[in-house]
Amino acid sequence: MAYFTEEKERSHRFALALRMGLPIFLLSGVSLFILFSQVRTTFTSLIFLIFILLAIAIYFLFFLINQSTYETITDSKTHTFTNDYFMKFYYKWYKHQVKTIVMISIDNLTGINEYYGVKNGDSVLIETLRRINEYFTSKGIKKLPICRYKGGDLVFIIKGKKEKNSALIELFLAKYKNNTINEIEVNLSCVMLDTQNVKKYEEIITRLYELQYANKNEKIVTDNEDILPAQLEESVLEALEYKRFSVAMQDIFGDKEPMSEITFKLINKEGSLIHQSRFVPILNRLGKMREYEECLLEAVVKLSTINDEKYAIVLSGVTLRNGLFFNHALELLQHYPQVKNKIILLLDEKEYSSQIKRFAEQITQYRAVGYKIGLDKYGGNHNSLMYLKEFQVDYVRFDSLYSRHIGDEKYQNIIQGLNITAHLCGASTWINMIEDAQSDLIAKRLKINCRQGNFLGKITPINSKEVEQ
Repeated sequence: MAYFTEEKERSHRFALALRMGLPIFLLSGVSLFILFSQVRTTFTSLIFLIFILLAIAIYFLFFLINQSTYETITDSKTHTFTNDYFMKFYYKWYKHQVKTIVMISIDNLTGINEYYGVKNGDSVLIETLRRINEYFTSKGIKKLPICRYKGGDLVFIIKGKKEKNSALIELFLAKYKNNTINEIEVNLSCVMLDTQNVKKYEEIITRLYELQYANKNEKIVTDNEDILPAQLEESVLEALEYKRFSVAMQDIFGDKEPMSEITFKLINKEGSLIHQSRFVPILNRLGKMREYEECLLEAVVKLSTINDEKYAIVLSGVTLRNGLFFNHALELLQHYPQVKNKIILLLDEKEYSSQIKRFAEQITQYRAVGYKIGLDKYGGNHNSLMYLKEFQVDYVRFDSLYSRHIGDEKYQNIIQGLNITAHLCGASTWINMIEDAQSDLIAKRLKINCRQGNFLGKITPINSKEVEQ
């Protein structure tokens, strides 16, 4: 069965062949007609004309063949549309109708390439494409424009709104999200949106990746925001410029000194909250993350001057490794020396740092000037374990997975082992999301140093004026 992209590729090649041959044929015909319509035509003039036509034809063919390399519309390996052609196709196809843009990702393609080899990874990619095409063909969608945007990310277009098409995508993922291809485990996830609010192709792709980033634990995610991307970006930048933050704190119990975690959200000019899952990808994309986290640190430092309580904030590893951020953090402690050893910088990082020796030196510098360092998602993210053995930290906070299953005996055994490991490495342990008395009792019995959750104390908003003092 030929798929839509392959049919489009064949028709494009046929049109290209016509463009190559037809001008030469017409030129030859016209030249011969003129030659033989002359009263006196010699054999020499005929031979001369043939050589001229042959030279022109060869030049013209080579010129068009060279031009055809710039007109490739499909990927040679997967026969899906190239990104450039897919973008042009998007703007032309059902121009005045709402379309749903879907991105299905092979989440573990990188691991497959590393473990089974690139050849098997290509086989998985091609078989996944075959299943996508066959599934939608069986549902009556015979024209499925699909593009391999990068890696294992496959983007395609369906007519209609996302509400109409979400059931189709859910059925596909129910069948194929965790499957095997040639005895290789393949994991799929999906994000989707429609063109009711987002029109530009570049904004659509950006939004798809933002949805993917914000919902790593979900298999299918749809965009439920009505705000236009340009408006959201403007709101985020404006809120950052005027430092409109919603600040909240939650008490942490069990350590020798009182502690609280501080969380932040941005507030738009209408007074509505902008959630972190929306503004963090935008700040990363625009290179404003350091500026945002400098504002957070400054706010927490000012707050800690009011009392003797310790405050913890979550920061990205990229920011902590930034020399400009370190200089700002050092200046804050020099200006407010009374807050030394009262600020806990909780590191949350999805990717292991390639410059681990340099990062370890930077962590040592942060601790030397008066900051406490913590690792987040301990036991759930392998990076926290790797970092624990590379440099000295003051706190480790268990991944929320262990909080949710703390009543399970097997999880308790793992927590106990991780707890002992952290203590032997000189770090205090900390668990959050304690939601009931039984979980709190188990956490105490396991000798976890710090406990946090709605059972012990709910998240409480802080007056912004109090932070700015």
